[in-house]
Amino acid sequence: MKLWVKSLLWVLAAAASDEVTDLPGLNATLCFKHFAGYVPVGDAGTKQLFYWYTEATSNPEKAPTIFWMNGGPGCSSLAGMFSELGPFVVDEKQQISLNPYAWNRIANVIYMEQPAGVGFSYPASATNDKIAASDAYDGIQQFFLLHPEAQPREFYVAGESYGGHYVPNLVNQILQKNSKLSPDSKQFVNLKGFAVGNAYTDWEQDFNSNVPYSRYHGLGSREYYELAKDVCKGNYAPCFWPRPGFSCSDACNDAVGNATEFAMDGSIDIYDIYVDVCKDGQARHATQAFVLEQERRQQLRRHHEESGRLGVTPISPIFPTCIDNYVHTFLNTPAVQQAIHAKVGTKWSQCGLDGLYDFNYNSVVPLYQNWTSEKKLKILVYNGDADFIVNFLGSENWLSMMNLKQIQTWSKWLGSDTQVAGYFVRYDGMSFATVKGAGHMVPKDRPQHALDLITAYIAGTPLDKIAPATFGPLCG
Repeated sequence: MKLWVKSLLWVLAAAASDEVTDLPGLNATLCFKHFAGYVPVGDAGTKQLFYWYTEATSNPEKAPTIFWMNGGPGCSSLAGMFSELGPFVVDEKQQISLNPYAWNRIANVIYMEQPAGVGFSYPASATNDKIAASDAYDGIQQFFLLHPEAQPREFYVAGESYGGHYVPNLVNQILQKNSKLSPDSKQFVNLKGFAVGNAYTDWEQDFNSNVPYSRYHGLGSREYYELAKDVCKGNYAPCFWPRPGFSCSDACNDAVGNATEFAMDGSIDIYDIYVDVCKDGQARHATQAFVLEQERRQQLRRHHEESGRLGVTPISPIFPTCIDNYVHTFLNTPAVQQAIHAKVGTKWSQCGLDGLYDFNYNSVVPLYQNWTSEKKLKILVYNGDADFIVNFLGSENWLSMMNLKQIQTWSKWLGSDTQVAGYFVRYDGMSFATVKGAGHMVPKDRPQHALDLITAYIAGTPLDKIAPATFGPLCG
């Protein structure tokens, strides 16, 4: 038998063996196929990235593909799958129901645990944005080998939180690789655009926003806000989120601490200021939002040690709901690991890579500036307006730096339920939207409006032209 025939048969067999046919806790009849397993990446395939792929519920051969990335850095995209935009919802009894607002209503979705060492992926090693982007790109290429039918489809990258760095860096990697390939190549990624939510993008602009956000949302007093504004001269970032090489005066440090005290004392959820904190047990699992903010706590400790001052007390990890606990139990069940072709016995956690990821403080705004001038990509930046840590004011800060021409000024958009879902600005080259009442994880807090948002984005529908609609069961 010829070598290429053997190779084709191997790929087809590997793809078939990755199909998940019996997921524990799931009693519903599915209207889509889903696959899970490993793809080799890195030098000589020494790293194994775990992926879970859910086909679209109808016409997957015509639907686009979304490559979803959670943040951290070092947090699993399966968290996004099970608690935000995926089809499966695990309850406290480990039973699975179907999410009527899952994004595979309108797209094929790939959830890949990257970098290596996250979730079921292995082995863990020192890494950074450049390595992560390279490995994720390799993972996409290996995915195409397993699912060649997916390669020609329209491709979008989406993510949130530290995904504000993951996503643009992966997009940049894809564009660089595509520039050396023919569009007919089997390695060509048919990239159409990207979307990021509550995205850490520019350290200075993002974290100059927390003091004003605290005041504008009634979390801090006017007196402390005015004092911080006076002594810090509007430059809050070095004291709120210390960074190596940037100084923070004692007066500004105290003022910022006082102005954000009630936001940061652990009594509310800083990732969604309007939800209750989880009371289900004392043990808490680190989420992407917690891991992102952990870098801040580490820099605060370093600053306090160098200055000899204690400063503000770091917060405790707070979660918006208890679903993280249920997902943690589910993915650590041997029968589940066997069903999804993960390494049985692996200790799965939502976030990992402690001390192994080189947190990137460099801005990715220059990439946006290049792409908005070229106008070859569909770009959407969105923020849940109830997120304190990476809030919409910070996103507006770095967007204003770009001096983009506004095509449509601040306008409201209605969801498919005809309720006001948020507000948006359309620029020449990209769009920015808020989602009313959503926190750091928009699809978790406002699932219908998040689905409306991503559907309109992919279809090219203006946000103020979303048609009224009702949603039945995912697989009705």
